[in-house]
Amino acid sequence: MGFKSKLGVGVMTGVLGLSLIGGGTYAAFNDVEEVSNTFAAGTLDLAVDEAETFQFDISNLKPGDYFEKTIVLENKGSLDINKILTQVSADGWKNEDLLGLEDKFGEKAKNDMNDFLSQFKVFINGSNNGISLNTLVNHNNPEDITGSGNDVGLKAKDSMSYDVKIKFVNDNSTFDGSRYHKQNKFQGEGATLDFDFEATQMGGDDRSNDGNAQ
Repeated sequence: MGFKSKLGVGVMTGVLGLSLIGGGTYAAFNDVEEVSNTFAAGTLDLAVDEAETFQFDISNLKPGDYFEKTIVLENKGSLDINKILTQVSADGWKNEDLLGLEDKFGEKAKNDMNDFLSQFKVFINGSNNGISLNTLVNHNNPEDITGSGNDVGLKAKDSMSYDVKIKFVNDNSTFDGSRYHKQNKFQGEGATLDFDFEATQMGGDDRSNDGNAQ
């Protein structure tokens, strides 16, 4: 028998041996361990409490008038909130020109929604420097009202107040050569404001050691 034939027989014998081992009887002793793991996502739930106190339904305003409203924001979820972002939008405005000022003063008496909104200043959370409502509405980036940076803005199950004061500014300036005040062009006008609040989560953490015995 040549070298190649001997090699072939050796391979066949090895295969037969594996077959016999595979068909044998298992040992009687046995031990089975099972480890159960739970993965569950937390909840991020920003609730607007007592929303009715934040409804603006105020009419017949005159320059110099102001009103204050408070809304309670509550974190009803299981996760801490990093930031609460707010953005203001407005719609529903239309030009009234009740006094016919456009006929009297032309382009100087014309206005749009931005002009109307610029007549109101917004003071947030007790600030002394009001922000023009026009600026607030047209601001593209939502404002963080928690000022938390990378820290916790509102802990789970905690709440915070969001205070807003809106003042109709008083401008005594008049049209050139006239006794008509420029603010007369806003008489009878109004708009609807929407305050949107968005909660963001905290950054991810290494949770590898959660549940380990101490």
